Amino acid sequence: MENSFNMRIDGSQRQWGGNNSPQGDKKQRRQQKLNALFECLSAGDIESARLAFVALVNFDSTISGDPYLSKIGAALQSCNLYAAQHFASELKNRGGQLQELILPPKPAHLHQDSGLYRTEFLKIDLSA
Repeated sequence: MENSFNMRIDGSQRQWGGNNSPQGDKKQRRQQKLNALFECLSAGDIESARLAFVALVNFDSTISGDPYLSKIGAALQSCNLYAAQHFASELKNRGGQLQELILPPKPAHLHQDSGLYRTEFLKIDLSA
């Protein structure tokens, strides 16, 4: 018996805008991971919710500063399913949009007098 698979690859159909762009694809995959987290929380499966949370934050670290996502993570870490579900509900009510952390370029200015570098740091408040 012969097994064969037909596959066609068309490399000339690249699009760099809209939903087929690399950025659009990243947002779509991030939304899928967020939806998986919501589903796990709705089902009451805290272990799967923890895995979904870690997968989401590891996939896109720019969202780690989102206040609701931070609260969900803290609730999951302390095994508080009710609180995690509550904050997930608030995030859904906000439209399910995560706030991205936009970091400015790392500023390192040469100090004229001493020849030392001065570095400025961005302060992030995670208590919200």
